[in-house]
Amino acid sequence: MLNLKKLKSLQMFSLIFYNMLSSKVFRKGGKLIPYKKSYFILHKTAKVILKGNLTTNDNCIKLNGRSTIVRMDTNSEINVNGGFSICYGGDIICFENSKLTLGSGFSNSNLKIRCTNSITIGNNVAISHDVTIMDSDAHNIDYDGYQMTNPVIIGNNVWIGSRAIILKGVKIGDGAIIAAGAVVTKDIPENTVVAGCPAKIIKNSIKWGNKI
Repeated sequence: MLNLKKLKSLQMFSLIFYNMLSSKVFRKGGKLIPYKKSYFILHKTAKVILKGNLTTNDNCIKLNGRSTIVRMDTNSEINVNGGFSICYGGDIICFENSKLTLGSGFSNSNLKIRCTNSITIGNNVAISHDVTIMDSDAHNIDYDGYQMTNPVIIGNNVWIGSRAIILKGVKIGDGAIIAAGAVVTKDIPENTVVAGCPAKIIKNSIKWGNKI
């Protein structure tokens, strides 16, 4: 239930339009909660499927002027399976024929997602400030065996620190912690801490207990 102060911060037209009138948003138990300065650029063939709530431009205290942009190109899809919150400064692009899947959790300010093929984020995921997640290099490199695009999978109960970068083809195991500033280029086993550029395991068999 939204309180009155939060209601005043909502972009009411978007709240009504995307939850009741838009042919691009499919409510299957969830809803879109857009705070002011949430901007949606959706192609007519794009789909947002809401099994849980998606909150955009959250925590924009006293209307600090920051915005969140969600752009979805031809035949792209966002699936929200739990409650996921994107704080102010979010910059999400789903390119043609791509699929972004969100479980539950939150991203703090300035999240950047570039989904060219497939990005999946699990449940109870905590993403800190200035994190970038991308499943493509965006530009082709000419050598044998090169793949420009490769899916990203982030497991459950994962904590991603400030300014971390998650690159194409990475699978992050359940319970992992990605240290601040880490550049993740390879799969990360579950219940490990990784740090550095490129990220390497610095601790095994860990558990973090700050449940969302």
